[in-house]
Amino acid sequence: MAAMSSGLRVGLVGAGMVARHHVTAWQSCKGARLAAIADPDLDRARSRASQAGGLPAFGSLAEMASAIHLDAVDIVAPVGWHEALIRQAIDLDCNVLCQKPLVPTAATGQALLDDLPASPRVMVHENWRWRAPYQSLKASKPKGIESFEMRVESSGLLKDASGNYPALQRQPFFAELKRFLVFEVLIHHLDTLAFLFGPLTIHSADLSRQCGIIRGEDHARIDLSAGDVRGTLVGNFCVEGASPLPRDTLHIRGQEEALIKGWSLTMADTPTQHWPADAGYQDSYTATIQHFVDTLSSGEPFATPAQTGVELLKQVEQIYRLADRNG
Repeated sequence: MAAMSSGLRVGLVGAGMVARHHVTAWQSCKGARLAAIADPDLDRARSRASQAGGLPAFGSLAEMASAIHLDAVDIVAPVGWHEALIRQAIDLDCNVLCQKPLVPTAATGQALLDDLPASPRVMVHENWRWRAPYQSLKASKPKGIESFEMRVESSGLLKDASGNYPALQRQPFFAELKRFLVFEVLIHHLDTLAFLFGPLTIHSADLSRQCGIIRGEDHARIDLSAGDVRGTLVGNFCVEGASPLPRDTLHIRGQEEALIKGWSLTMADTPTQHWPADAGYQDSYTATIQHFVDTLSSGEPFATPAQTGVELLKQVEQIYRLADRNG
């Protein structure tokens, strides 16, 4: 691989909506540069490459790697493609940053882990834990935490004034997922809770669906422990009056209470901190990608290695098993 001092050359695989946040993050990343973009939809790849300043565009990772030497691959493709792309990138001697979920199932993830070499390395792109309120809360180390309640609310699966479902306008594939809310959305929040408090233990789960236009669940209540802290995680995409985009609320109870509400953090005896939503969302991508590059340079462990992605999938599957048992 090329020396780190010269900067990593990175290929982006996948040019859908989320890819624009990756492009912006790579453009400000120190120690790496985006070299090309690939997507089976070549027109979409070219459009995203234009956003990135006129980079080369290709129809596949294989075509991109045959034309340009790559040190790392950033996978932003649908989850069903992840395993094959990770294996292909490893065979090309490229480090991998892969959007969550790592793969479709924990069993697939474990088989992948068993085959991965020590180098090159694989990191899961879990940007939620890099959101400024959560990073600030983690750094503050509140004392005497006794319990937490985390809520994720949205009106995205209720019809808007135009008769559309905002969440499906933004991400049409949501409608076809047999497992929606936990697998696609709350996996972020499970990772964040593990980051804040420690390893997860799932105690019980109830899942249901209100919106008939989707296949999966749009409401979840999960009772769990994170480290030594007991709490609940509640998600609902059919909340009247809520923002169409999911909004988080995390209430920590104990000796030093704390409240995260959207992009603000309130702690006892300190002024409330606020972050702008749009910039904060992009900054979480930028921080994740910068961490990937920095840890490749230093040799330190990733915050979210492939093993973390597999452990999260095990927790997700436990939630669905418990919910099926309750149902």
